[in-house]
Amino acid sequence: MSLARALTHTLFPCYCPCCHCPVDAQGICAPCLSALPLFAPDQGNLLLRADIQAQFNLPCCDGLIACGWYRGMLKRWLCELKLRQRSHAACLLRQVIAHQWQCYCAEKIIDVDAAILIPLPRHRLITRGFNQVMQTWGRVIETQLTILPVLSKRMTPAQQSLNRRARLKNQAQAFRLEGDLTGRQILLVDDVITTGATINAAAQLCRRAGAAQIWACATCLTPY
Repeated sequence: MSLARALTHTLFPCYCPCCHCPVDAQGICAPCLSALPLFAPDQGNLLLRADIQAQFNLPCCDGLIACGWYRGMLKRWLCELKLRQRSHAACLLRQVIAHQWQCYCAEKIIDVDAAILIPLPRHRLITRGFNQVMQTWGRVIETQLTILPVLSKRMTPAQQSLNRRARLKNQAQAFRLEGDLTGRQILLVDDVITTGATINAAAQLCRRAGAAQIWACATCLTPY
């Protein structure tokens, strides 16, 4: 450790946000990262799980991967990022995502050649100032996959305020896709999947544009 770094660490010590023990650098300590209740990548395609099939309607997707359920620390960090613009929450989420993504790649669960990130409507992007999917997943996978900026979103009511039936209707005409995806194997990425309406609507457009395979991907799945 350099003298400058050692001095900084002494004056401004870092602590794990989970156990609050001292750590050498900002982030989650290794034991706490291992203890997070994440989906086991060796389970493979989450759409093959009966409980997930019953809850999420993703007929246009070939598979699904995610970090974990939308609760506990994952929920807290996502809320801090989206609602309070806390940059440290983005760093923590990227650490979790990178860990999970590496595990999925090691298990050879998916074979994709490009990613499409679910966009925000323009007015929400202006209001928030950033797309949380780009700040998390985009930063992790951009060196491994081509990120295709082909999807845009029209202004619709916020999904959080709607029930399941309204979510499905709301997303039916929510997206516009410009580009040819013939033969592409797409990773379609969102931060949270609640019913599957949003990501399935986007997947349907990808399929129409010629995508050969579509994997849905999210930081969290909302439990019942």
